Amino acid sequence: MSFKTILLHLTNDEKLEASISVALNLAAENSAHIVGLYTIAPVTPPTSFMGYIPPEFIERTRGIEAENAKQACERLTAKATAAGVEFSCVQEEGYAPDVIQKHALTADLVILGQIDPSNEKSAQYQNLADELVVGCPCPVLTVPYAGNFEKFGSHILVGWNNTREASKALRGALPFIKKATKVTLLNVNPTSDQSIGNDAAKKFLERHGATVQVKIGHWPDVGVGNALLDALVDYEADMLVMGAYGHSRLREMILGGATQEILGHMTAPVLFAH
Repeated sequence: MSFKTILLHLTNDEKLEASISVALNLAAENSAHIVGLYTIAPVTPPTSFMGYIPPEFIERTRGIEAENAKQACERLTAKATAAGVEFSCVQEEGYAPDVIQKHALTADLVILGQIDPSNEKSAQYQNLADELVVGCPCPVLTVPYAGNFEKFGSHILVGWNNTREASKALRGALPFIKKATKVTLLNVNPTSDQSIGNDAAKKFLERHGATVQVKIGHWPDVGVGNALLDALVDYEADMLVMGAYGHSRLREMILGGATQEILGHMTAPVLFAH
């Protein structure tokens, strides 16, 4: 199993370079094709327009977005051409999560940059990751906006709790896991004996050639997401794999949850599946 079609979300901010670098390295390793997708939000009028959208506003807004899409594609084109990686660029107007999910139907992996809350250019993508990690038909790899991640995946930490979501993430990460030096399966604050499922998961990965260790961690009064972030540092791992929204997404959004904690504070690339 390998990635042959990588869907890369293109944006109009400087953080795009990190996502492009990750996509190019993965494409080179897997002889994959990158589809760079720029999503253009439908034109919505300022409240001062009282429901009427002047044609000049629509024309100006679309012109700005068309130029942003062009520049983002040019950035991918320059780097992909230099690296000798196959690629194509697509721009499409619509609600970003819906557009990306549609194109993800024929992709092996989606690469998405973490949103920097201080960057005004990224405001339109503020809740994009929340939507994608739930609705995307393939795994979603999120790249932190801070740091250099051209090389990662030597030691992969897997948030493992013997659930459907964790299983999908584990299988979706196999191309990474097969190349890793070490894989750590981590039970965070388990409330029951997980040994049977842990052993089965360990053997499953070992049959794929992985070197696997199982850890059981207890972090009193710490949420699962923050515990995983701590474990990345404690175990010196450079990539996290986890299932997204193990509980009701609405419940997690209201009360907080592991997915929300990770999306807001990730320090290493994270592969999500739901």
